Amino acid sequence: MNGAERLGQWIADNPIIIAAAAILLTVASLHYAQQIEMQGMTTESMVGKDSPLYQLYDHLYVEKFATESIAVLVEAYDVTNPDILRSMDKFSQKLRTAPDVLSVMSIADIVADTEKSENGVRKIPGQERIDEILAYPSNLPMVNAMMPDKKHTMLSIDLPVTLTEAQLREIYAETNGQVKMADFPPDVVVTVTGKPALMQSITEEMTKSNAPILALAGILMVVALLISFNHVKWSLLPIPIVFLGITWSFGAMGFLHIPFTMVSMSAFPVLIGIGIDYAIQFHNRIDEEFRKGGSPRQAVIETVGNVSKPVMIALIITAMGFVSLLTSSVPMTRDFGLLCLVGLFLCYLSALFLGVTILYVAERRSASQRSTGAESAGSNASGDTVIGEIIGKVSDYSIQRWHLVLAAALFLSLAGIYSDTLVQVDTDFKNYVPQDLPPLIDFRHMSDIFGGTDTLDLIVQADDITNPDTLHWMDDFTSYLKESRDQIYDYQSIASLVKQSNGGVIPDDTTEIRMLIEGLPAVTLSQYLDGHDTALIKLNVGKALTNLGAEGTDRLIKEIDKDIAWHPPPPGVSVRETGDSVVMTTVISALTQGRTEMTLLGLVLIFFVLLLIYRDLIKALLPVLPMLVVIGWMGGVMYLADMKYTPLTACLGALILGVGSEYAILMMERFYEELAKIGEPQEALRITSKRIGSALIASGLTTIFGFAALISSPFLITNNFGTVTVLAIIFALLTTFTVFVVLMYRMEIRRAVVENAKHELTKALKLMARGG
Repeated sequence: MNGAERLGQWIADNPIIIAAAAILLTVASLHYAQQIEMQGMTTESMVGKDSPLYQLYDHLYVEKFATESIAVLVEAYDVTNPDILRSMDKFSQKLRTAPDVLSVMSIADIVADTEKSENGVRKIPGQERIDEILAYPSNLPMVNAMMPDKKHTMLSIDLPVTLTEAQLREIYAETNGQVKMADFPPDVVVTVTGKPALMQSITEEMTKSNAPILALAGILMVVALLISFNHVKWSLLPIPIVFLGITWSFGAMGFLHIPFTMVSMSAFPVLIGIGIDYAIQFHNRIDEEFRKGGSPRQAVIETVGNVSKPVMIALIITAMGFVSLLTSSVPMTRDFGLLCLVGLFLCYLSALFLGVTILYVAERRSASQRSTGAESAGSNASGDTVIGEIIGKVSDYSIQRWHLVLAAALFLSLAGIYSDTLVQVDTDFKNYVPQDLPPLIDFRHMSDIFGGTDTLDLIVQADDITNPDTLHWMDDFTSYLKESRDQIYDYQSIASLVKQSNGGVIPDDTTEIRMLIEGLPAVTLSQYLDGHDTALIKLNVGKALTNLGAEGTDRLIKEIDKDIAWHPPPPGVSVRETGDSVVMTTVISALTQGRTEMTLLGLVLIFFVLLLIYRDLIKALLPVLPMLVVIGWMGGVMYLADMKYTPLTACLGALILGVGSEYAILMMERFYEELAKIGEPQEALRITSKRIGSALIASGLTTIFGFAALISSPFLITNNFGTVTVLAIIFALLTTFTVFVVLMYRMEIRRAVVENAKHELTKALKLMARGG
């Protein structure tokens, strides 16, 4: 008795221990699931904290200059009306006292502060005086930024970027509350928007949509099992078994501090799809053993002895596909890979121990009816099904037309691999979320009015930023960029602030410059200067980054780097690009170049692990080749369907490796089991297709139906992932029963021919030796 059979014996002898362990693990999982942290599409989720790019972004940009802004959009016939400005001023004064609010700026503040500085009383004057104040040259830059026309204006509420989701929720709620208390006139439309408001709404939508998707996945999987797995007893049992593994995975997510993001939430349908196959394989084999009429205990031993190792090998190979994701430079991709790895192992444990135990206990309790059941099942004791017969015929046809099958697969794969290089990447998170989300509509409405808020940021470091040479260079360089780059509409820096406050001229004396800087409002100064050694240049590009797309933005950033090289700053001054746009460009590179490297790494890992397990070149190579075909086909489909890669679909290669290798390995293991009994490859393949084909179709169809639930997701990133994955699984099943069986059969025939030739050669040499 081998180790797997001894494990089967232990499972049959200890159902109570297994049930108790499952209950304890479930209780612990429910506890740790409460600790899961929700995380939106933040910079931290896209770029590793240990990377030089993030260090520059976090320690210089975020800590010294970066803020988040809630925008309050005010629309009226004339937003400079005194009554409207008084309501705006009342709102500003109240919100400034709220915790974590750094500043509140509006045209009402400009009017009231100017009135106080000139007349000693802070108030909103009459219409004529308001128009006069807003027309002051010193006020025009701020007024133009906040009031593009008389019908629209914006209040900007600056917040620290370090706020948690809970703190942002509180401030967002406080902002809405203060808007109602500000008593705006009835004909005024006031909208709270901005990225914090948008991210808050996205997080709430993620939480709300996750449960219905999982419920729909469960319903569709029930339908799939009733269609394709109705030849066994308790045909719906794989569903609660895999959902128990999912519950344990939620617990592991909290225990390992894996954040819940738009990417990691899609790991659960992946786990359901792959994990249910484990439950189906054990269920299918133990039902086959029950039909033979032996004792339930022996059926458990035979099932675990024959299935646990192949499924474990399939698990290991699937894991190799996801291990490749751990090499990604994108944290959310690594989190997705880690969650899949842990979840697959837990789903395997659930299927092996609990699934087998439940079926064993149920069969043992119906022992008195077993003889009747065996007689009724005797006509089909082999476990052949209608689906199995169809799969057998498909395999036979593929073997007969093997030249055509391989040629078509190769041609389509090569065409798809080429097409994949033309597929674009989308990293604008606003395209991932429901397009009818009210905060997104409000955000885009604000962008249409104010011309977009995209910026490129330059960090300038020197021993003394206030040196006249440094400020002159900053002024000259930004003027050059505005004139030479159509995408740059405006700029703001400490140099431009000093220039504006001194009548359009930067002084040549450091002392005079510092006196001007000291006269600037502290709130404004802190956005562009930190001490005397670090400054920020903000290049306003409007909607350019959105309009240019990923590749266009990357080109613009590189062109600005070239401009810095051609127009270098004074000696001792360094200039580096940073900010959200630069970070996202790095993510784009990681998703485009990194996904190919991850897929190739996964293929290499799978090949060498299979070679280590089987110590047989053919067995190691067989599962890898069909996966290459599917990867090629999917590239072609994405190109033809005009789909774009996202942080989620960038994991597609690893997913194909995981799912495709599992089907191929289970098919291959059963083939060689039957070949050892029969000795004739084609007959062994026919029996394999009939016996395991129905189980693979059942698991594949269930997986397809499970992933189809993702297509109902309101998040486009998840919706597209569901569509792509459904097609990938269909292709994986198709190649398993066509390309894979052809390769397996032809390679085994070739092996037999080579071995026969060696045998004949050895025999001939022996005869020659005797004759000599």
